[in-house]
Amino acid sequence: MIQLKYGINLIQNLREQEKKNEAQKFQLTIFALVCFGALGLSLLYSVLQALSMEMVINNEKQQLTRIENEYKKYKATRMIVDKADIELLDKLQNNRIFWTKKLAAMAFHLPDNYWITQFGHRPKTYTVSGYGYITPMQEQLVTIDDYLNQLRVDSTYNDVFKATYFNSTARNDEGNRSRVSFDYSSLANQ
Repeated sequence: MIQLKYGINLIQNLREQEKKNEAQKFQLTIFALVCFGALGLSLLYSVLQALSMEMVINNEKQQLTRIENEYKKYKATRMIVDKADIELLDKLQNNRIFWTKKLAAMAFHLPDNYWITQFGHRPKTYTVSGYGYITPMQEQLVTIDDYLNQLRVDSTYNDVFKATYFNSTARNDEGNRSRVSFDYSSLANQ
């Protein structure tokens, strides 16, 4: 009978050993699943990080391309504007007239009871219109001629306008006052 007891004990030990092995196998399976799950999550996280970095790189490349294109346009525009600005500045410097001195000379030599009503400048020609009251001695033509002669010799006026011509005169009475209107032109240096 002892043998039988030993056999029963052996089965019981085998059963206990099987239960331990099954528990270990279960624990190993759970551990393996947890490890594979962690590995899967880390791989998913790595893929998401790589994709987000790729998106950032693509966005940066697009911005860099946009900025490079804008810079090319700016450079092209700047070159066009710079050339045009230089040409305009050169034209202004070569053709400029300092009008303050010219207008002051016109006003300084203008006879009493004479007024300038209109003046204009086209390329190379300066035109002036005005009127004055006729004196009892009716010397309006002499007065206008003296005025133009004073302008012709004034250095602040004739430095640009070398030739000044008397164009026309007309009598335009204003009520009971006799009035004469006049026009003259000055030509700029060539």
